[in-house]
Amino acid sequence: MSFNSLLKIFLFIFLSLQAFSDPWLTGKNEFEVKKLEYFSIKNQFSIDSSAYPIPLALVRNPNEDMFNNMSLMNEYIEVADEIIQRESKKFINEIGFSTNSEFNPFRFIDSKFKDKNSLFFSTSYLGERFASKISITTFENPYEEKKYDFSDSYLALVSGNFILGLGSYDRWWGPSHHASLILSNYSKSSPGIFIRSLEGFTSPLPLIKSFGKLNFSFFANQLESNRAIKNPFLISGRFSFNPVSGLTIGLTRSIMFGGDGKDNSLKALWDSVRGDASTYKGNSDINIDNELAGFDIKYSFNIKDVVWSFYGQYIGEDGTDYWPWRTFYLAGMEFLYLKGGRLNSIVIEYIDTYYLGEDIGTNVIYEHCCYKSGYRYKGSPIGAFIDGDSNYMHLSLNSEINNVTNIEFSMFYGNLNKDNSGTKNSWGTTNEDFYGIVLNFDFKVNSKIDFGLNLTSLSESLSYRGKTLDKNILGIDFKYRF
Repeated sequence: MSFNSLLKIFLFIFLSLQAFSDPWLTGKNEFEVKKLEYFSIKNQFSIDSSAYPIPLALVRNPNEDMFNNMSLMNEYIEVADEIIQRESKKFINEIGFSTNSEFNPFRFIDSKFKDKNSLFFSTSYLGERFASKISITTFENPYEEKKYDFSDSYLALVSGNFILGLGSYDRWWGPSHHASLILSNYSKSSPGIFIRSLEGFTSPLPLIKSFGKLNFSFFANQLESNRAIKNPFLISGRFSFNPVSGLTIGLTRSIMFGGDGKDNSLKALWDSVRGDASTYKGNSDINIDNELAGFDIKYSFNIKDVVWSFYGQYIGEDGTDYWPWRTFYLAGMEFLYLKGGRLNSIVIEYIDTYYLGEDIGTNVIYEHCCYKSGYRYKGSPIGAFIDGDSNYMHLSLNSEINNVTNIEFSMFYGNLNKDNSGTKNSWGTTNEDFYGIVLNFDFKVNSKIDFGLNLTSLSESLSYRGKTLDKNILGIDFKYRF
């Protein structure tokens, strides 16, 4: 047996030692994922970072190409092993809080708060086949009467290359960093059942192998009762593949279906899933669902130790020809590079959810004639935080200063609900275009303590869900793990 073959076997066993029932990395771990992405692309293989959470099994084995040149794997393995050692503990307990001078609606993939003030405790278990987490949060939120919830609690089972479970946790589908058009972690997570791939699928068959590693995620959740149609279901699926190193393509679809007073039969559900509800060919009641679908694409490559990424997302309502129409989109680019051995990231994104139809006008995106509460959960967008009929541009610089400190500085411009109409839009009807900055300091004091400071400063006082925001918002977050 050759030395390279022995080395491959050793590395496979080494990376699999922590293979319990597999927790995952969430959007809050995005900067660590950037490191994994940088070293993978630099060293001629890639990891699918277009959807969160990312199972640790995918971190261990992101792509078959990683074994093509063993000498290039060391940098990636060093970062991956640190993450796996930290997250693959049998029991993890965490307690923490976040507090803000004002409710802050400017939240992105790695934001650590969703309320004005909150205090949480979580305990998680990781066994050989089962994983569980119980999290309770008490909070102060001017838009919710309830003062506690169990978001980010779940029970999961690993069977083969599948993760099955029930509960609620944050998801983010798409390659962008500041908004996902179809599914983001902006709103709180709704409860339901889920199944997803563990480390992706490959096949020796030439046709399937040409797609590279295949990953999928599916869930069926139930939304809240305090909405126009009570307790509808949100059924969503995503399929992504890597046909060549550095290229990830994702296909997504989301259906809001059923609820009180609607047709909740399996026949109506089948009409919705196969598209008859969108093409008006079904026998069920008209407008039985609210659907969004589309695709995203990201391509990353290395030039002189700088990893360049270009990406986009294109989403719309399911149309009469089985192609998304009444569409909206985002586009962005990112540059990852090391300076003094520390990772730096520059991101530029443009997001456009404005749609003006000759037949229907505006107030289309995230809205629906029957599901009048729109594509929202507890009043917050399930997709992009800018809601519908908006334009937004964001420039950010994220730098690792030392082993303790990360700094992120952002500048952005927005014109939210630019047609100043629509009663359900989160941003009301009175806002003008504006500019703003965000400054975040994240401190990893030691292996147990994380601490953060953040400042958001706006050029205008904005209206959000009927309340006027302060122009300057200061926040603090803290987490202790034991």
